[in-house]
Amino acid sequence: MKYAVFGVSHMRISMRFFITLVFTITTLYNAHAQDENKTHYSSWNTINVVKKFNDQWAVNVELNARRTNFLRDWEQIVIRPFVHYMFENDLDIAIGYSYIKNYNYASYSTPIDATENNVFQQLTIKHKFSKFSFDHRLRFEERFIDKITENDGGTFLIDGTTYRNRFRYKFQITVPVKTFTSNQSLSLVIYDEAFLAFGNGLRPEKLDQNWMFIGVGFRASEHIHIRSGYHDIYAKRGSIFRNNRIWETTLTYKI
Repeated sequence: MKYAVFGVSHMRISMRFFITLVFTITTLYNAHAQDENKTHYSSWNTINVVKKFNDQWAVNVELNARRTNFLRDWEQIVIRPFVHYMFENDLDIAIGYSYIKNYNYASYSTPIDATENNVFQQLTIKHKFSKFSFDHRLRFEERFIDKITENDGGTFLIDGTTYRNRFRYKFQITVPVKTFTSNQSLSLVIYDEAFLAFGNGLRPEKLDQNWMFIGVGFRASEHIHIRSGYHDIYAKRGSIFRNNRIWETTLTYKI
């Protein structure tokens, strides 16, 4: 009984925190409505391969292919391996590495193709209830980003790297919709993820970007899960607000 009361109380606190987060983000972006806005349309597709060794240890690799301008141009390629250690079923810590290739696809994107390498530490806390579940994911990234400079001739080049820190907080709600068999089910997935830029220190400087997603997840078998839906991103770059409207699909395969 005490556990149930604690769970309900914690759920209410988490929901209040999530609502406050969304309100704060919306207010921040509306406050900059006078800035220039750019919108583009993308397709993001991910393959996520997972190998679980036992109840505690697992590894996975994400391969992300991201196209934009109605699939005409490359936007980004991301390769991201993880190592996980799990406490019971509700607490997961992970470390990982990201290789990110950013492409020049518009006047407001990176002026030339550039690369980011980062390492990160991640904590995921899961809460399961009878009719839904929600997750908190906290990730801290140490980022090494190609430094782009412009020479006297007006052309751009890579001149070393720049170091930046960034914190990401993701809140996700999953609602089961229908169970077909013991290994097949359909669910509704909603999440919001805020990115806080820390510069090269440990104090947040600004809200870097915000991701919102709504879609469905389909568990096709014990090994295969597919998630697909609408993903909306706002990112601030100088005086430009960039809105990326995405259809995103992720295929997870458990070995």
